[in-house]
Amino acid sequence: MVAIGLVVTWQLLPAEDIVAKYIPQFEEPMSPYTGPEAGIPSSDGGDIDNGGISIDDPPSQNPSDDIGVVVPSFMKCPEGDEECCNGSTDNCKLRVDEMMFGLVHNAMSSEEGGFYIGANHNLGLEKALVAGYRGLSLDVCNCGGVLQFCHNICDYGERMPNEVFTNAVQFLDDYPSEVIVLLFEASGDQGPIVWNDLYTEMTNVNGFADMIYEHKYGDNWPIMGDLVKLNKRIIVFYFNGGSCTDKECPPGFSYFFNYASETEYQSTSLDDLQNVEYSCKITRTTQPDALPANFFVVNNFVTPPDREASKVANAKTFVSDRLTKCANVNNLRPNFVYTDFWSEGVTSQLVQYANQQYAQQLGQ
Repeated sequence: MVAIGLVVTWQLLPAEDIVAKYIPQFEEPMSPYTGPEAGIPSSDGGDIDNGGISIDDPPSQNPSDDIGVVVPSFMKCPEGDEECCNGSTDNCKLRVDEMMFGLVHNAMSSEEGGFYIGANHNLGLEKALVAGYRGLSLDVCNCGGVLQFCHNICDYGERMPNEVFTNAVQFLDDYPSEVIVLLFEASGDQGPIVWNDLYTEMTNVNGFADMIYEHKYGDNWPIMGDLVKLNKRIIVFYFNGGSCTDKECPPGFSYFFNYASETEYQSTSLDDLQNVEYSCKITRTTQPDALPANFFVVNNFVTPPDREASKVANAKTFVSDRLTKCANVNNLRPNFVYTDFWSEGVTSQLVQYANQQYAQQLGQ
């Protein structure tokens, strides 16, 4: 492994325009998008506080043919035995709920994975992991008694749990410093979803269930370094219904909206995403009598999936501006950035820098 490298040029905005601990601002990379729709960085000037930093490395990215095949430099751990978590030594001191994760929306739904109608991505979820995304959302369908990852409709594209879980274990074995988050959505239109059945699929893959972290509601989330040391590097959430056998859910399965607040997820255009009042509003969250949410989810995609829109939404200025505004409107630091067409834009790169910057601001 080679020394970590941040391959972007950063420019922090004035303190009155951004709470620095929420999200960094940085110069547009040379690729993949530099059009006017990406927005224009602020040039108001002003002092930087709250621990803001500026890193002036020249912009550079791997050729597109390497996306998802070669680990990008910003996700590579240092050589030697130094502690490292999700591509950076800085991440190891952050609690899970202090981290930001790039979350691949409907990760099973890719053209490469055999979804040809309404695919959310060009490239498969395995390549997304290599490219630096550490969150995968997967829709679970019951297709004639067989669990599949599909998008509401059976037989129009599916990924099988055994294959996905096997490949996830292989990734984690290859990269023992990495922690991933799996978010399962019950798609009950075709048949009932029982989460224990999905857990059985996990136990059928050697090593998968052993790596699931079991969180107790109300406890503090552990730091990333502890998860790596304990080899508990899979965090599992579920939502949108489903049931558990005899009301006993599998080990490590946590109901997502016991822990998370989420922005609007039904934006149909870039204009919707840019409408802060609409798209940054929290539409799903914890129950009124529950503990405060640990995680803040910002949806940064349009419905139906649109690759051209994602080229804009995933570009540096657009996504950075959106995360900043949603963060400050809700006074919450984003933890999950929901993304379509993950291979477009710089979301994983921005997320990595945001985590490193936040760790340094916390003095860790």
